[in-house]
Amino acid sequence: MNPDPFGALFAGLGLLAASAVVSPFLAGKRRLAGTVNFLLTAAAGAAFLLASVRSLSSGAAGHATASVAVGPLSITFLADGVAGVFVGLIAVMAMAAAFYSIRYMEHYADYGLRSYYFWLPVFILGMIALVTVDDLGPGFTAAWQVMTLSSYFLIRFEHRKRGNVRSAAKYLVLMELAWLLVAGGAFLIDGHAFGHAMPEIAAGVARTGGAPLAIFLALLLIGFGLKAGVFPLGQLWLPDAHSIAPSPVSALLSGVMLKTGIYGLLRTFFFLAPASGAAFDSRAWGAVLATVGVVTLFIGTVQSVKQSDAKRLLAFSSIGQIGYIVFASGAALMMSGGPDAATQALAAIAVTGAFYHLLNHAVFKGLLFLSSGSLLFATGTKDLNKLGGLVRLMPVSAAVAGIASISISGMPPTSGFASKWAIVTSSLLGGGAGAVLVLFGIVALFTSAVTLACYVKFFGMAFTSAGTEWTVAKPVREVPASMLAPKVALAALCLVQGLFPFLFYGLIASAFRSSEGFLLHGAFPAADPSGTLSASVLGIRLAGLFGAPFNAAASPLVILAVLAVILLAASWLRKAGGGGQRTAATWLCGYQDIGNANRYADRNMFAALKGLLRWTGGKTENPGP
Repeated sequence: MNPDPFGALFAGLGLLAASAVVSPFLAGKRRLAGTVNFLLTAAAGAAFLLASVRSLSSGAAGHATASVAVGPLSITFLADGVAGVFVGLIAVMAMAAAFYSIRYMEHYADYGLRSYYFWLPVFILGMIALVTVDDLGPGFTAAWQVMTLSSYFLIRFEHRKRGNVRSAAKYLVLMELAWLLVAGGAFLIDGHAFGHAMPEIAAGVARTGGAPLAIFLALLLIGFGLKAGVFPLGQLWLPDAHSIAPSPVSALLSGVMLKTGIYGLLRTFFFLAPASGAAFDSRAWGAVLATVGVVTLFIGTVQSVKQSDAKRLLAFSSIGQIGYIVFASGAALMMSGGPDAATQALAAIAVTGAFYHLLNHAVFKGLLFLSSGSLLFATGTKDLNKLGGLVRLMPVSAAVAGIASISISGMPPTSGFASKWAIVTSSLLGGGAGAVLVLFGIVALFTSAVTLACYVKFFGMAFTSAGTEWTVAKPVREVPASMLAPKVALAALCLVQGLFPFLFYGLIASAFRSSEGFLLHGAFPAADPSGTLSASVLGIRLAGLFGAPFNAAASPLVILAVLAVILLAASWLRKAGGGGQRTAATWLCGYQDIGNANRYADRNMFAALKGLLRWTGGKTENPGP
């Protein structure tokens, strides 16, 4: 019998509650408060990782639960593979944000930290609770409110800026609306009562059909979509909220809080809805999700290119990356009812790509927001037009930001390539389930090129151009080691995710196999699932390397080896031809000297592309300091 995951889960929640009580009392000594918060958060994170491992180790599909009395309420928690992965993901990002906060919060010398170190662990607690409660009633409501209220106070941390207070209030109102849509929509289910557990809700869904079922699914799509930030709902709150919060909070908002909305969509369309049997048209609802996703990924990414504020650029980009996950989920739904094993395998690849991109985005977008925090900490500005040349002054920060930038752009052999490859190829090959999937796959592929442009702009204007020598008065130096350490750890994880995707494919397959009621459960056989699925797509497999299955379809190590051979061949040809190399001064387009008045400005980067796509909106805000 597998160990019970709930003891570790509840211990972690207790440690976060302890941090919320203890850390604020030490806020007068900023580093001490940050250190205590980190130690308690790290202990909680270790407990959550243990709970995650135990949830995933069951092997067979299950729905383990445990109830806790909270005053007059009895809240039931669940533990299955899908919840376990989300718990582990939140734990990793929470530890990174807490460690980063120790020195970063010195940036806010004019603000006390008592409220910050109270609400930060409460925020993490709320997210963990939301992905483990087993209802859409009291437990869901309590977890949602804890997560929402704590994040509201963290977003408005710089409350002396009136714009921040307004943006935080808008976020709060919209999140409460999202809660109302989800919790209220559940009453459309036949026989539903406030407090019914998920199996009881699924049984009610099985008795529900016609318009009530359609409205229920639509309300949950809007509610969880609002939380996830899909177009056009995300544009209402996400860029403002993510850009004004302290950077460790932004990393959590974008890295993991948005994923709680994705978690809700997965539970709705891959667990609850299929319980209704023939009443649920997976093809139609998959087309709706895929359409929402592809519009979100295109519009959000194009809007991000237009931003001058580094954190607003990252925030709009988060909308785009969420679109990839929603699109792949919809594609999987469309193909889930396919008539043959090949289509089922493609559906499994699509949902695996969605889940893998969810994990990857949490890591590289969290890293990017921490990198933007380092820019603000070192220079006092997040305006890309005032930055530049920092690769010499902040080499470690530049290196990890570079890794994150190529990862989110989907460049091989990084993590973004591994997950986007699964998403794009499954949609292109899945045209039999709907020709529109091929068109959507092409749009997603093109949007990856726009993402690359976006992060050429972000990295180039921040680190490799010139600017800070004229616009930043104070000396610029590398950020402290305690801010570098979590960034280096996340950058290393980006590389591991990119170079060894089969490790995470196996993790995802285990999560689906150990989750009762999952729509595509039969498409993840217990024997060598990653190898089987890859062979179903291209029929080419390299097995036995280091004892693990490698696939010629998308093996980053193979791609890396091919690139290395090409570079060596090119180097040899250059030397064989006697080609020389000389150094000359940079041509300055007719200017005698480069200066702040004649350097390359943000508005000129990809100006033709931005002009062509101006209809997509996403106006550039004047960035603050």
